[in-house]
Amino acid sequence: MTLEHVSAAVVAAELVIMLLARFGTERRHWRHYKRDKAAPHQRDDIRLGPGLVYSVAALALVAIAVISDIDFEWSLGTLSLLGVLGVLVPGYAANSVMLLSTRGRSKPLKGRQEMLAYMLAALGGAAAVAFI
Repeated sequence: MTLEHVSAAVVAAELVIMLLARFGTERRHWRHYKRDKAAPHQRDDIRLGPGLVYSVAALALVAIAVISDIDFEWSLGTLSLLGVLGVLVPGYAANSVMLLSTRGRSKPLKGRQEMLAYMLAALGGAAAVAFI
């Protein structure tokens, strides 16, 4: 299995995690709406993750790009691909892990849950280098 296959599998897994989190929060909102017409929680939005997971993904992306000593073209397409697949998608997926771990409640994360989210962000940022 090549690095490209592993990277594609990582991106696919991140997308599945994001969809599971979105489906769970939407189902919870629908259930609340049917019962007492409660408004959705703003913290359930996967786009509002903590900035640290995006920083971890970006740092992993830069570290692997420097270590692997790849030569790539500094074009808008390449940079946007790295931004989306190397920072945004891993950050959204890591925040989705946090949402799934707490089930949307405002309780604090346990250490292993938080570490899993940061590892997913770092793995996603590192795997994005294969798409250059």
